[in-house]
Amino acid sequence: MQSKGLIKFFLVLLLLVCAWQFIFYFPTNKVEKQAEVAAQKVAALASPENRDAAFRAARVHYIDSMSSEKILKLPLLGEYTYLGCKERQLALGLDLKGGMSVLLQVDLKDFLTALSGKSEDPNFKNALAAATQAQTQSQGDYISLFVQEYKKLAGEGKLASIFGRSESVKGLLTPESSDAQVQAVMRQKANETVKETETRI
Repeated sequence: MQSKGLIKFFLVLLLLVCAWQFIFYFPTNKVEKQAEVAAQKVAALASPENRDAAFRAARVHYIDSMSSEKILKLPLLGEYTYLGCKERQLALGLDLKGGMSVLLQVDLKDFLTALSGKSEDPNFKNALAAATQAQTQSQGDYISLFVQEYKKLAGEGKLASIFGRSESVKGLLTPESSDAQVQAVMRQKANETVKETETRI
């Protein structure tokens, strides 16, 4: 009898712990649904080839903006931010969540550095840094932001002077290629990299 009472005690304790953790699931789930809606609106304004990237960037940006916002208030127990709730919530298994969601992103700063053959051109490096900074305040895609920043810094300088001699774009670009051609190849290579990564996963 004593062992049965002990089992019941631990069962009740386990249920209480799970219920406590599950409380934090609802507010985070609400924020994530709002992020999906906001990201869909942003993606609808993007060009078809950039729609997925715009959606992912907008969703991440929305959730980041909510990370320190208080989204749950429990009387006598305190107030909790999105991150606080996320840390405490019950981790649902795939059978409860209905599958697995993976957010795959390519670090485009490193990607462009590799695509350039690790160029040491100061305008190139400064444009990468400026694009990275601009992305925190813009919904534009990274490649477009980089091109804009490079043109500001390099003036009449051509992107082909950075990418045209790289082995990774051999046969696709030359030192005489136009900026539009270079930008198209950058997008093509970025998409190929994402697809290759998805295949490996």
